[in-house]
Amino acid sequence: MLLAGISNGERDAPMQKRLRDAAAALCARWEHLPTETLHEFTRSVLVRAQVHADRIDLDVGSARLVSWLLNQGADEGIVEGNRTSSANADGSEQTLIRLSIRASLKRTGKEMKFIVEGVTNSAPADTTLIRLLVRAQKIAKRMFESNCPPLEAIANEERITASYATRLVRLAFLAPDIVAAILAGKQPAGLTANKLMADTRLPLDWRDQRAALGFA
Repeated sequence: MLLAGISNGERDAPMQKRLRDAAAALCARWEHLPTETLHEFTRSVLVRAQVHADRIDLDVGSARLVSWLLNQGADEGIVEGNRTSSANADGSEQTLIRLSIRASLKRTGKEMKFIVEGVTNSAPADTTLIRLLVRAQKIAKRMFESNCPPLEAIANEERITASYATRLVRLAFLAPDIVAAILAGKQPAGLTANKLMADTRLPLDWRDQRAALGFA
């Protein structure tokens, strides 16, 4: 449960009870919330989302979670995760809770599907888009390793051109809620793999990304 992120010595017992009650209230009505509210929650609490070949890592800011609970009066109940640290906009440290969800690409007939453990979706996600995200994360990880080879060498290993690798790695910096929407098959109808790769000026600002890709 993400409750681990709000149960610490920094908050007194009445405040923790208030937060837990708010979390329980949202958990009770989570499945009936409108899509807009779910997207707002995701944008509010997620700091980072990373797609791997065998899992999805979601980093939730505990301060953001508490702020949501206090302002909205409700939260979800998700799985518990590991804590790390990240800087807030003002340079101070904030606690991050990492949620690792097991997932994998599996072949079904002639197609590849991204299977999230424990989730069944009536509308299948776009596996071409998901493969792009997985590949982008793989290349980005190589680029940030110590003593990493030049991008051209990484591109050769992936059997793609350096220019394609440059466009591909931009997808590793998509807003977490955009990544989550693509994984769930909830992206705008016009957002295809070709459109995503054709946009050579994809902004780094998450709000601008949402506007450019039709999520605004």
